[in-house]
Amino acid sequence: MQLADLLSETLEEDSQDVWENERTPTPVRRFGVRLHAAGLSIRETVAILDLLGVDRSHGAVWNWVHTLSEAQSDPPTASPSRVAVDEKQIEIDGQKKWLYAA
Repeated sequence: MQLADLLSETLEEDSQDVWENERTPTPVRRFGVRLHAAGLSIRETVAILDLLGVDRSHGAVWNWVHTLSEAQSDPPTASPSRVAVDEKQIEIDGQKKWLYAA
């Protein structure tokens, strides 16, 4: 896959106003946010961007991620959104302990 292809795969276009007044091109910022959303740390994202010739601080990437997260709605929750928890008192070496399972 070409770098241009990676950069053209973008987040939703309706968040364009989030990126106003930035010196980094929008596709690069979106790519950085996607890297972080895929599980990379902010510093790992900065290292990959640096390999691609984009010199930005981890603070800049942190701002991109948090600016975008504030501009988009929360992701949907799992269904059902509840957890079953069970507890049982057991005895270990003469001492009573509680055992929990979720």
